[in-house]
Amino acid sequence: MRKMPLGILGAMVALSLVIGVSATFSDYNADRSVHWNITTDDTELIDLKPIQPYAYIADNGELVVDFSPENPNYPGYGDGISPASEYNFDEVFAVSNHLWEDMWIVVRVTSSDTHVEFYSHEGGVYAVDGGAAATASDSARDDVCFTLGPNSEKRIGMDLSANGDSPGDVWDETMTVKAYRLGTEPAELNNCGQVR
Repeated sequence: MRKMPLGILGAMVALSLVIGVSATFSDYNADRSVHWNITTDDTELIDLKPIQPYAYIADNGELVVDFSPENPNYPGYGDGISPASEYNFDEVFAVSNHLWEDMWIVVRVTSSDTHVEFYSHEGGVYAVDGGAAATASDSARDDVCFTLGPNSEKRIGMDLSANGDSPGDVWDETMTVKAYRLGTEPAELNNCGQVR
């Protein structure tokens, strides 16, 4: 049996909210844009895949989520998300374990601010703090985790909350994605759906 070091996949995300959305979303509660870059490390422990038109892989290999006219998939209308609103998108990007054929991994996705929270309407995603299921926009959290078996993926949704913001406001945030070989994850990730 060959053992491989697993390391940590880091993903950095910068968020700007200024501009409208022309995409499928699950519900709308209320003009901004979200633009972020996810930079993966060279070990590629997990794979990040855009699902919606506002998520794409840039020429430099970064996953970008962009609700602005700068998005190459821009449909020609809309300027972002609205102030004092909340948007929920069930499937923005997918995290997969297609690179590790014989091991389970534990994945953690965090946001630096509660303006951006994560969930999976398919289930199997949990809040790091307390282990509650994050399966809908109402239960989305800024720090979630889940397990992935070999050759599987999890579709991640986003809850964007622009409450208290005004047109032209900009959010600068960081999103981090980390993966651990099952059994090597930090103690705070003990409620991520592990079957032991």
